[in-house]
Amino acid sequence: MFGFISILLASFIQGVTGFGFALIAVPLLSFFIPELRNITPIIVICSLITNIIIVYKSRSHIDFKRIMYLVIFAIIATPIGTYMLICVNVKILKLIIGIVSVITAFFMFKDFKIKIKNERISYGVVGVLSGILNGSAGLSGPPIVLFLTNQNTEKDVFRANLTFFGLITNVFAVILFCFEGIINVSVLHFTIVYLLALVIGALVGIVVSAKINERIFRNITILLIALLGVYTSISAIL
Repeated sequence: MFGFISILLASFIQGVTGFGFALIAVPLLSFFIPELRNITPIIVICSLITNIIIVYKSRSHIDFKRIMYLVIFAIIATPIGTYMLICVNVKILKLIIGIVSVITAFFMFKDFKIKIKNERISYGVVGVLSGILNGSAGLSGPPIVLFLTNQNTEKDVFRANLTFFGLITNVFAVILFCFEGIINVSVLHFTIVYLLALVIGALVGIVVSAKINERIFRNITILLIALLGVYTSISAIL
């Protein structure tokens, strides 16, 4: 029952904002799944399914012209992050990400924004940062979330673009996990058992997202960024 509620809540948050599945699911699932190695593939598969649902429902809002810059540069930069994983302490990277996320959330709450003149170049830079973080620490989301929020991206476009990016990275992760043998029978069994919770949470989240206004959506996003920063910082220290 606890597992059902965990996946339901995580997929609901993902359905509302377009991100946050791992932020909610990892701490909750860790109560009864002690090994992170077992949690990670479950999160990736569940997030993939949730993203497929959201992308299908919000496909008309995807700005392919812009999001593809993020996708392409992130894919190119991921091997760089993987190399950094060997050379740099990942805990230090995660701690930096966490602190920057919390500070950024505070300034965003105060309506402080960075003026960006060339958005196309910025998409490339953000994509590279996301790829590096994805390859080194498995955290591709924060730079994109922060950038789209800073640009005052309309909530439906924000959620659609972010989810599409997440979908692509999930596909690559699943392929990699399959080659490495990380996805096993127990992982697939867990996913099937809680598939109903996953679908219900995502669909309800999509409905709720359509009904909330831009200001509330922005505040929820800022709160999640802050929580993501705190969680990332704590996980780096422990």
